[in-house]
Amino acid sequence: MPVKTLINGQSDQFINVLDRGFQYGDGLFETILIEDGCATFLSQHLDRLERGCERLGFPALDTAVISAEISQLIDAERFGVLKLVISRGQGERGFLAPAEPTISRVISFSAQASHLSHELLMLPLIYCQTRLSRQPLLAGLKHLNQLERVLARNELRAKKLCEGLMLDVDGNVIEGVMSNIFLVKDKALISPCLSHSGVSGIIRDFLIEQAQQAGIRCDIRPVCLEDLEAADEIFMTNSLMPVRGINTVISPTHNLTKNGCELTEWALNCVLDDIQRQIKQTLHGLI
Repeated sequence: MPVKTLINGQSDQFINVLDRGFQYGDGLFETILIEDGCATFLSQHLDRLERGCERLGFPALDTAVISAEISQLIDAERFGVLKLVISRGQGERGFLAPAEPTISRVISFSAQASHLSHELLMLPLIYCQTRLSRQPLLAGLKHLNQLERVLARNELRAKKLCEGLMLDVDGNVIEGVMSNIFLVKDKALISPCLSHSGVSGIIRDFLIEQAQQAGIRCDIRPVCLEDLEAADEIFMTNSLMPVRGINTVISPTHNLTKNGCELTEWALNCVLDDIQRQIKQTLHGLI
């Protein structure tokens, strides 16, 4: 299906070659699930985008304009994926950023024929050789510099229906190639600390909050491979999945089978229930 795109509010398919997003990866992006005409978790995506802009020294965003453009782009569309890219805009040659940049805004929508599955899907998790760097200034952000994940994803080219496990350069478990990771041990959740590497995912943050409300212990701490292998359950999250269970962990030396799914199913149901709540609010014009 064709991709519909707005660049700075205008229907277009081309970005200026001097744009710093293209030249240096100087920008941020969000990937948003469109479900039954609703841009799911939109406020959380825009909040993360605003935090990223502040961290990178971008001018403040006009989120009302962005929301209006999203509504324009997905008008009459029911299901699909929306991508929002913000860059520092055009600049002179060299790394030094413009003192007063004019932000570039690219919003694209890809329609899909189907909606989210309400069944829990299980995947193998495969160790990737590519490691994530440690950079506290960029940790947590969904920035445009994604070459590490590109390399890791290429490792899985011949694999089908799987996710890759990414460690940092010190060997700590951080996340999946396209997702965040949760471990379950003794009915408690564990998710890696992302203060030096990784992306602070929207669904990850949502589930941490839901666990607190439900009285489920959730530890955010450094995670090692021994923790991963000792876990009772493992599941992965991102805005499009939104929750996938892991049934097998595949390392260079051995495979481990994971059979538990109690808290994995809880996580999936939490997200699906909230998406249905958001859809109803959208239909009644509340968001």
